[in-house]
Amino acid sequence: MASDNGNALHEFFVVNIQTEALSGTVSWESGTDSASIDVNGLKPTCSSELKAIRPTSDPDQWSWSERGRKYTLNIKQSADRYAVVVISDYGIAVLPTSTSPDHWEW
Repeated sequence: MASDNGNALHEFFVVNIQTEALSGTVSWESGTDSASIDVNGLKPTCSSELKAIRPTSDPDQWSWSERGRKYTLNIKQSADRYAVVVISDYGIAVLPTSTSPDHWEW
């Protein structure tokens, strides 16, 4: 899907809910743009900094270097501006949202 709004800026971050610190990188690839977050040493219950990307087309490919495979989740480019990548002892999940993390309460 081509972006409905001129390849708007999107952001993502990683949350570690594993029992151990993370290693490797988490990447988002979309069309001609890609971005990666170094998660080496990211402790349990901690989150990474936000990373920006301008997705350009489907499919959106997500990967965590420690798992060695890609996951597909197509972000709704006209609405979803943020994505949370949650890594647990059971796997990886990508949660898209249109609201800023500044508005979330934990």
